[in-house]
Amino acid sequence: LVALLLSLWQDYRLCQAMEEIDTRRWGAVFSHDDGAGPSSLPSPRDDGWEFDVFLSFRGQDTRNGFTGHLYQALLEKGVTVFIDDQTLEKGEKVEELFRFIERSRIFVPIFSRGYADSVWCLQEIAKIVECGRSILPVFFHVEPSEVQNQRGPFRPAFESHEKNEGLKEEDVSKWKDALRKVGEISGFNLKDAN
Repeated sequence: LVALLLSLWQDYRLCQAMEEIDTRRWGAVFSHDDGAGPSSLPSPRDDGWEFDVFLSFRGQDTRNGFTGHLYQALLEKGVTVFIDDQTLEKGEKVEELFRFIERSRIFVPIFSRGYADSVWCLQEIAKIVECGRSILPVFFHVEPSEVQNQRGPFRPAFESHEKNEGLKEEDVSKWKDALRKVGEISGFNLKDAN
């Protein structure tokens, strides 16, 4: 997973560098510029992305195991990673979380048995799908079909959400749709990982 994320990040940086080179070359042709410009190519943070990777996960399921190890491995490779305990204080508004999602390049939702119990996680995944960027799902002790069809451990969570009068029906529907879409993406199915 780390290797694939690094490959995507490097491919992105290469594409960005090629665009910068092309812009300089054609900009000089059309503006009769001498071609002088910045002497170095931009880093991923220079293009408006604050984070290379956004990790979406249920804290009590994976924070001190798989997610924590993935986070450390990515940091060691120089990847900037958003993880919810890093920036947001408990109880901060979801709008602030959405701003971090919008400023992230690649999304890694880590679907665990308790993921759908969390309204916070479901709001994240709906916003992630709305952004339309690269998503690399990890199915941690759950099957992709359970995520996609809200079966297995996802079923009782959604039965509870549907009965909760404090939640809007359209929000629950949006969460189901997001899970359906991400459940169709080929990702990493980790059954025996810690």
